[in-house]
Amino acid sequence: MSEAVRLMERTGKPSAQRRQGLVPVVIYGAGSESLSLSADAKTIDNILGKNPRAILKAELPASGTKDVIIQDVQRQPLTKKLLHIDFHVIDMKAELDTKVALHFTGTPEGVKAGGVQTVELHELDIRTLPDKLESVFEVDVSNLEIGDHLLVSDLPKHEGWEVLTDPETLVVKIAPPAVQAEPAAEEGAAEPAAEEVAEGAKA
Repeated sequence: MSEAVRLMERTGKPSAQRRQGLVPVVIYGAGSESLSLSADAKTIDNILGKNPRAILKAELPASGTKDVIIQDVQRQPLTKKLLHIDFHVIDMKAELDTKVALHFTGTPEGVKAGGVQTVELHELDIRTLPDKLESVFEVDVSNLEIGDHLLVSDLPKHEGWEVLTDPETLVVKIAPPAVQAEPAAEEGAAEPAAEEVAEGAKA
């Protein structure tokens, strides 16, 4: 079930809106007129925390509701406060190009043996119908040994998804343990000083 988000007429400057707990919003797409509105920032933050790719029912001030997804999020770099949101209107009967986050499950056998897991790809580009969207795509990596890796082409198939990311893109790898160089011997420690050799000869 889609979550509803009430959008309001934008009044005043964006900075003033943010001080009131609102975030400026632009809504566009699917042949709809682009509209500049605002939404409750706390509500949007809660939605992003649960599912940043959720399909939402945007309640417009004077034109009913529209099915939308969050297309773009702008935040203040230090405080992470919401600055701006783009909503993209979608047709529930038409495929759309979007992204899904990769979530890795299990502890690789190679990591248990001392290897290092390195994630190279965090999101997958897909084409699918809106009702086939999911918040994350779970990938089990528990069987990976040291030296193993996964490419996009190795990922399990997901019904209703067309993967747009290059099949040869590296997703995750298990590297050998890092080898630490042994500390170099202190200079002069291996051989006695010339003076010590001479004194030993006199004795």
